[in-house]
Amino acid sequence: MKKNLYIGSGIVVVIAVLFFLVSSFGGPSSSGNGTYNTLLSSQDFMTTFKATANAELVDVRTPAEFDAGHIAGAIDIDYEGSGFETAVKALDPSKTYFVYCRSGNRSGQATAIMQRDGIVHIYQLQGGINAAPALLQ
Repeated sequence: MKKNLYIGSGIVVVIAVLFFLVSSFGGPSSSGNGTYNTLLSSQDFMTTFKATANAELVDVRTPAEFDAGHIAGAIDIDYEGSGFETAVKALDPSKTYFVYCRSGNRSGQATAIMQRDGIVHIYQLQGGINAAPALLQ
């Protein structure tokens, strides 16, 4: 009888560990309120953007960086600009947003604010445009 108890306990531990791993590393990161913020490679970022209805591409770099080259179809909402939070509040929360910057730092900070303000679906370009310069136009 004790042998079965140990086997049962071992299975429970394995299931708990698997659940932890899947919830921690598998899929979108969730803030616990139904929102998600997912890092995607450049290929997955553009493929997912093109396949997503009601999607918006957002560049959070400065206007000078944006003017020097950006992904076609992107809008510029300067994370460092004084109007950033106002612009985020004006975004349609029913849309899915694909956000990028130069290296991924500003987009990470920007998406945290977007989530706080009710944006539910967000994807980020992993490594920013530095990791995918071929996307610039």
